[in-house]
Amino acid sequence: MEDNAFPWSLDRVEALILSLYESKTPENIATNQALLSNFQSLPQAWILARELLQRPDEKVRFFGALTIIIKLNRESTSLSEENAKELLMHLTEWYLDSFQTSTNSLVPRKLSSALATYFVHFHHFWPNYVRHLIACLLSKCYHDPFCLNVSDHEMSNLFVNVETNHLRAVLWVITSVLEDATKIDLNAISNFGLYDTIVRQAPDVASIVTECLALRHLSAIGDDAMRCLQAWLVFVQKISSQDGQVIALFRKLLPIIITLIPVESQFGSSAELMIEILCGYPSLLTDHDLDLLADLFVSPWSDQWCTRLVQGDDSFDSAQFGHLILAFGEERCQWLMEGNDPRCRAILSKLCGLLTANGLPVIEDKVFVPAIEFWSSFTEAISDSFCSSDIAAVPWAEQAMELVLEAISNAWQKIKYPSIEEISDWDQSDRANFADARKDVVDLLQSTYSLCGARLVTTFAELVLAALDDSAWLRLEAAAFCLAGLSDCVKEDGKLDEALGTVFNSSLFSRLNSSNSGIPHRTKQTCLYLVEQYTDYFERNVLSLAPALRLLFDLLGDRHLAPNASKSIHQLCSSCRHHLYPETESFLAEYQKLAACGQLDCLSSEKVLGGIACVAQAIPDGNQRSHTCSRLLSFIEDDVRRAKQLINWSGDAELPCSGQRCLDNTVSERPSLHIVLKALRCLLSVGKGFQSPTESAIDLDNISSPFSEQDSRLASLHRDVIGLLMDTENHFGENTEVTELSCAILRCGFAECEPGPFVLDMDTIVTYLTAHSIQVPRPGLFVTTACSFISSLRVRGGSSENNVFASLFLWVVTLLQALPEPEHDPELSQNGIEFASRLLTKSPSTLLALQSPATAEFFFLFTIQVLDGNEPLPKGAAAEFWSNFITLKNCDSGILDAAKQAMETLGPLIGQSIARNVGGRASRSELDRLSEPIKKLINRYPMAKQWLEAGLHHESFPSHKISPEEKSVFVKKLVSLRGSRATNQVVREFWLSARGSSFAYAS
Repeated sequence: MEDNAFPWSLDRVEALILSLYESKTPENIATNQALLSNFQSLPQAWILARELLQRPDEKVRFFGALTIIIKLNRESTSLSEENAKELLMHLTEWYLDSFQTSTNSLVPRKLSSALATYFVHFHHFWPNYVRHLIACLLSKCYHDPFCLNVSDHEMSNLFVNVETNHLRAVLWVITSVLEDATKIDLNAISNFGLYDTIVRQAPDVASIVTECLALRHLSAIGDDAMRCLQAWLVFVQKISSQDGQVIALFRKLLPIIITLIPVESQFGSSAELMIEILCGYPSLLTDHDLDLLADLFVSPWSDQWCTRLVQGDDSFDSAQFGHLILAFGEERCQWLMEGNDPRCRAILSKLCGLLTANGLPVIEDKVFVPAIEFWSSFTEAISDSFCSSDIAAVPWAEQAMELVLEAISNAWQKIKYPSIEEISDWDQSDRANFADARKDVVDLLQSTYSLCGARLVTTFAELVLAALDDSAWLRLEAAAFCLAGLSDCVKEDGKLDEALGTVFNSSLFSRLNSSNSGIPHRTKQTCLYLVEQYTDYFERNVLSLAPALRLLFDLLGDRHLAPNASKSIHQLCSSCRHHLYPETESFLAEYQKLAACGQLDCLSSEKVLGGIACVAQAIPDGNQRSHTCSRLLSFIEDDVRRAKQLINWSGDAELPCSGQRCLDNTVSERPSLHIVLKALRCLLSVGKGFQSPTESAIDLDNISSPFSEQDSRLASLHRDVIGLLMDTENHFGENTEVTELSCAILRCGFAECEPGPFVLDMDTIVTYLTAHSIQVPRPGLFVTTACSFISSLRVRGGSSENNVFASLFLWVVTLLQALPEPEHDPELSQNGIEFASRLLTKSPSTLLALQSPATAEFFFLFTIQVLDGNEPLPKGAAAEFWSNFITLKNCDSGILDAAKQAMETLGPLIGQSIARNVGGRASRSELDRLSEPIKKLINRYPMAKQWLEAGLHHESFPSHKISPEEKSVFVKKLVSLRGSRATNQVVREFWLSARGSSFAYAS
């Protein structure tokens, strides 16, 4: 890179500018851009920019104008009044000259931006910039703005002689001024008076825009006028006062804009502006304006645009017309719905017709999704006004409902997938957008269901059957997708079983299972999804279950359909377990056959085994239930055994699920690890399957402990489960995901109140957990599992809870003691403190009456150290622990006395830690949580005032911005508030003072 100290000459700057357009390599361009950027920061850039603006090359002059803008934005305050006025003169002269010397609008537009930037910074030197610009343009020379006095009458006469090019020049500056003003804070002191100066120009701007819009044959100036009005619209929306004068002037122009919409040369800009008004600022429109728009949308001009759009014209203007009529429909939804005006029906018919446009939604038809959104809003408006039973009594409501159904009829046919060849040309965005458009149609169906109910389900059931009869598979897929989308509306409603039965008891399943049917995979996938969505139906209609499950298991062998089939199997087995348990053996046989052939991918195995476990959970006979679980565990044991065999395999071992859908089927993954992770996920799925399907009421006062009854089969299963966990950890324990899955499997039995294969006894769980040291990956996961475990003990029952609490707490403290510092493992620190918080509510004596007081002492000091740290999550956990500890109650007197004695020692240390945090060490987001122990401390302990004062005056207090008097006032405020919510605000204000005023934005 060239030395920046090298003198900057005009020729050097010009050469660098031109090199940006001539350089062949990105490196040269980047280097020269950096040099020019450095040049623009130098004081001499002011002078050289003026020289650049007088060079013949337009690229050089453009850069000169850009440099002026940058200098104004960075260094406007360095300009004297004389220099600022001189700059305005030069900018105006350059702007006038640019229209004569430029071959395009590049330089004039950049200079219009420079003039706007000047106005923002020096509006007091250019108060009537609009009239001043017009006068200068007419006379083709510069006038002193303060010596120019143009009356309103003279202003009107000026338009007689002004050239079109001059009007454009003024419009560009006005538009730039408004766009710049919208981006800045008009209430800032540096911008004082800017708003008033802009608003004073409004009458002149309105006159210029009106004059420009009258020149209808000149499309360019009409577009510029529309852009200027858009800038005014955004400006008006921003200003808080909603200035009546500005709004009134803007409103007078709206009829003109509406009349320009059908003008071909003005359609694009006028339609864009009207869409923005309808969507963002509809209150600007008067009843007369809305009436003009309604007339427009029933005119022959509108008919022509609708025809073009429906015929598949994919031009921007066609889409713009669609958005325009939809924006009008959204704004006039109530008026259209009530249909008192004959134009309503015509406009609604056109809006309905938008859904018949040729072309695929989103990919080719850009209006489809907005049209669906309109009809959803329209349907919701009807729903808000009437319930389904009232519609028939109101003629216009019934007519509106018929239009909604017509819209649905048009919409669902549009969401048929095209051929595979056509889809193969789509990119990822096209696929996602088309799928989202289908979901929007389902949203419309669900909105409509509340109005017409069973009629909609019956209609789509009939459409599925009609497509089935015609072997129209893509049409069947779309109809089945819509029917599946209605499932949330009809759950637990047996009244529609007859309609649904016509589908599920038809030849659909047998046709789907036919090897020679030629049915696309997508159609089969959607039909499987349909089955999954209507599990409630199968629960009520058991006779339909067998053919459905037969189909699902048969389709598991197809790798394209296995994901959907396995998911549906799991859903059906979970919902209908009480009907399916006699088939458990046949399910196991089916799975064994598929697994032996290697036809199942990992995720499908997980779902199917989980589904079979759901069914096994419902088996009434305990022995048979245990036997089935043992069979399921044997499949998993086989996988673990296979994984261990491959640990030291040096060759290229191919995965049994190679090429199929798996979570971790990556090139770098060891086959052994892949298989063991699959085994653990399957074990987790089985564990969840054996959980009770619903939460039954638990009598906490009368729990008979079933866990004391040692069932030999269950005990064997418990040994198998824990053995699998320990075996996988011994061989693959370095993997974090193994740790996560092991903990998740262990938690499967925590919430259960009945014996089960995964409801392990307390000693087994404690022994397993406490066997883990800090050397394992993420030991904090085992600690949070211990949290869940102690929370479940009341539900599970048992007489040795205190021993469990003590063993686990000592283990947690041992893990924390092994940390070099608390922030070395934030997860472990946080979970360890949260474990103690939970223990404090269940068994405070565990902490306060330990046989080893040193252990409790370490933990208390550890939490204070964490409270002083920088990690937000452990810090929040520590604040919550001390809040709970300080307010400890409902304990025997011995425990309360021990807590008070502990606080006599720890209170001053807590006070110091709190003082350091509110004195600036904490982050703002932590203040509310840190306020809690402050409030509890003041409410609970009379010595709190002294502890806090001592902490604030301690040498470790981090801020030097707080005086001793302010510290005393702070403590007095805290004490007077007695722990009320206002304490949080007092703490926040003190923290801000300690941090300094530069942090005031954070409040």
